[in-house]
Amino acid sequence: RKAADDDDAFGGFHGTEFMVDKEVNLIKPIVDSLVNLSSEDESRTIRTKSFLRSCRLFLPVLDALGVAFKPAKSDVSGNVERLAKKEEEFENLFDILLDEKKSSAFAANTSCSKGLLWLKRFLEFVVVLVSKLAENRETETKEAASIAYAEKLKPFHGWVSSSAFSVVLQFPPARKGFVENLGGEMVLETDGKELVEKFGPVLKRIDDFLTKEDLNDPSKV
Repeated sequence: RKAADDDDAFGGFHGTEFMVDKEVNLIKPIVDSLVNLSSEDESRTIRTKSFLRSCRLFLPVLDALGVAFKPAKSDVSGNVERLAKKEEEFENLFDILLDEKKSSAFAANTSCSKGLLWLKRFLEFVVVLVSKLAENRETETKEAASIAYAEKLKPFHGWVSSSAFSVVLQFPPARKGFVENLGGEMVLETDGKELVEKFGPVLKRIDDFLTKEDLNDPSKV
């Protein structure tokens, strides 16, 4: 059992990939959830509950990337639930962060400000991954994931985190299996592209707000 245990701990699944029902479309629910994400007034504020609901729908996509991405899924889920503790108090997502700035609580690693920052970065990673796969049917998951990591996460990872993630990037599922688990090539080319077009600007709005409020911490972890 030791050899098998080591494989599991290392993230190796050696041909055994995450499988879902063939009728499942993991992307469309995310796209559909974006309808009520922003307020209708000119401020276009992001509704806390709606945003977090959309974020939770990304978790099955991370599941589909296999065991090696389990820590990434855990990080996303943890940051979502950290913010969810404030969702009854703050209807507007950004008000959570502005409230933390009043008491300097934003600087703590356990703050919602840091939580949203890293949640945004991991979701950007997924969006770029989906974008690269949707653009070209010849692009393998490993290549798309490596590009997404280099663009969205690596600039903020120190040596230890970067080394750990480089190992993770060696074990993504093959494109065929991953895309099938998302819903198929047509789902990727339609709903996938719509996800990129609609959720990308939401993440950009969050990034702009973090920069404006001096919360876009570039420190490496």
